[in-house]
Amino acid sequence: MPQTESFQLGTDRLAQPPAPVSLAPKSLLRHMMALGSSGSGKTVICKAVVEEFVRSGLPAICIDPQGDLCSLALHAKDPEYLKQKGIDPATAAAFAEKADVVLFSPASRKGVALSADPMSMDVSALPARERVVAISGMASMLASLLGYDLESDDGAGLVAVFDKALAGLLKNGRMPRNLRQFTDWLLKLDGATKEEYGRYLDVKKIEHACQKLARLDVGARRLLFHEGLALDIDLLLGRGENSAAVPGKARLSVVYLNTLNAQEDKEFFVAALVERLYAWMLENPSDAPQALFYIDEVAPFIPPVRKPASKPGLSLLFKQARKYGICCLMATQNPADVDYKAMAQFGTWAIGRLTTRQDMAKVQPTVKALDPVHVDQIMEELPALKPGQFILISPDNFSNTVRLQSRWLYTRHETLNEDAIEQQVDGPVRERFNELEEHLEAQKPEDEELPADEAEEPAPAKAGRTAKAAPLAEEDEDEEEEEPAAPDTSAAEALKEADSKLARKPSMTAAEYAAYADVGEGAARSTLRKLAAAGLAAQFKEGRVQRYFSRAAGLRPDLGLTEPVQVLSARLTSHDAERLGRDLRGKATLGIFGDDEELDHVEMEYRLVLQLEFRESVTRTLMQRVFQFDFRAADHLQGHVYLHPVNLKIAVYTPEGGVRLEDRPDDYASRVRDFDNVTTLERALPGNLRLNLVDLQNRKSDEVVKQAFSQRYKATPKKVTNLFLPVWNLHMKAVGRAETRIAAIDGLAGKPLQW
Repeated sequence: MPQTESFQLGTDRLAQPPAPVSLAPKSLLRHMMALGSSGSGKTVICKAVVEEFVRSGLPAICIDPQGDLCSLALHAKDPEYLKQKGIDPATAAAFAEKADVVLFSPASRKGVALSADPMSMDVSALPARERVVAISGMASMLASLLGYDLESDDGAGLVAVFDKALAGLLKNGRMPRNLRQFTDWLLKLDGATKEEYGRYLDVKKIEHACQKLARLDVGARRLLFHEGLALDIDLLLGRGENSAAVPGKARLSVVYLNTLNAQEDKEFFVAALVERLYAWMLENPSDAPQALFYIDEVAPFIPPVRKPASKPGLSLLFKQARKYGICCLMATQNPADVDYKAMAQFGTWAIGRLTTRQDMAKVQPTVKALDPVHVDQIMEELPALKPGQFILISPDNFSNTVRLQSRWLYTRHETLNEDAIEQQVDGPVRERFNELEEHLEAQKPEDEELPADEAEEPAPAKAGRTAKAAPLAEEDEDEEEEEPAAPDTSAAEALKEADSKLARKPSMTAAEYAAYADVGEGAARSTLRKLAAAGLAAQFKEGRVQRYFSRAAGLRPDLGLTEPVQVLSARLTSHDAERLGRDLRGKATLGIFGDDEELDHVEMEYRLVLQLEFRESVTRTLMQRVFQFDFRAADHLQGHVYLHPVNLKIAVYTPEGGVRLEDRPDDYASRVRDFDNVTTLERALPGNLRLNLVDLQNRKSDEVVKQAFSQRYKATPKKVTNLFLPVWNLHMKAVGRAETRIAAIDGLAGKPLQW
């Protein structure tokens, strides 16, 4: 990747004439810290570093707590003003040409919306040791998000519960894809499993924590997990096909945190981003700088005493990032509020004006370690420094401490609020990322529940030791449970009304909905996305067009099912299926060969069957004509046959033998024993059924079905109709092992089904 020879930061204000000051890009692998009180210019010097990275073709991720970094998207337009500030207008123009600046806003559509589901990271691809670290990070993030102090007994206990549960699920190959899956699984834990987890935290408090976890997905806070694009490092770095990258440009991602109201949410989001960045760099190692990670005002995220969700990940990142080509840049006006162990990882220091005794005391050991000869002189200078003046200490770049006058920016230095951010993003940027979001939404797999069984038996406590367990740090046992936030009824009513409009047709595009609801297409698209985020609507691609449909309508236009379907009425209940499942369990032969199995759970799904209507002439024998006093040469019959949707074998059914598939079970189609006259049909909404998607996606066309039938029988095929057969899937689990298998029985007679 092309890079400039050095990053220009400003001039040495003591040199005569003032000499340029630059940093070698590789030196920033040992990270850079900018310190200074409010108004010292620390954010300006950090933005200058960001500009140099991007101008050299390297991407940057910037965490912006207040809106000061969002103005990196505002390119300077006045060449004369730039010249007055000592900036070459051509260089500023080169930066503007190179930078693809994108303003992201977690849980909000003001910028490009980002969501951060803590379960969405694929930890299975990580090395074994790093999987353990990632699981622990997820557990800590969840506990912190719920408001627990991770240093307290209760916080540590809950982290242990989450950690053990997730580790077990990962081991069994059933790692949850999202927070809802994990929450639902926890809420269904049986009593014995809860008692086992009680080694780490009192069972009642585990139950209370799980209820709080479920409430995260209610109200406005759920936007943090569902609104917008999923948090992804390739997206933020502008890499890969799913990043809406612009050829020839370097991505400069600014993540504006002020769309999150609670500090816990901000800490969680930073923790989630850092976890993903850490996993990303392990998979994409580099000896040379490949990206910049910058947090402005880092103190709340890595304090010296408290342990927010973001602290463990940041501490690990600062230690390891240099080995993988990630340069870290941090700034704070309160060095006394930053963990000193983390600060020890930084090799370049830009120290501006400091005035408080605590901050001076915090910085002095670092200055002494880096420049012991001049430490007293430097400390005396700090309170008198003017805006833009810094003491620059970087042993990798300079043999002596440099008195730096930072350069001005290639961009405008302003603080943007949410309205200004929205205005900046609206237009080509929003269109580009809206299209990406629709593309990714269409590729999402269907959400399924995890089976409600144990993840892993927690190891028994060692003799003579008792697991430390815990009362909740934030409340006494006698306190009532926290009430969930009251929903915004007006917003809920508006969504309900919008959903009712969408339900008037099987599906609509944004343009169709706009015409129907008499609103602009942009407003229509926004409304449809909100409906999808709230779980009221779903979307799918039809060619190159994105279509939306209401879940309340109960249809599945994404599968071509735009009206109620015919279903064979099931005769077996779940209790019947469980009883039959226990009879079908595998048993080891002589206790040696094979596995003993136990029934894990049962679930019903509906498999597609093609009902083909036909007309057929059946030749009558002479004996039939004589004894029936009917001398017609043939009977002209109408009837149905039922075919497998993919291999087109014919389904034969008897209550005694169940359902089996045959190529040509009889010489005449009308003599095939099938579902006619022995089963009952009913109509059902496809959206309310658990459908086997493989059958639907691979279904042969009506023309192919009729042609295959005509090759077997001298009959005339007519209409082909979708019909659905109820099937009980019996999930069997090997005793003492992780292996599982699924046995299927039909829901009509309860006989084993080979489909």
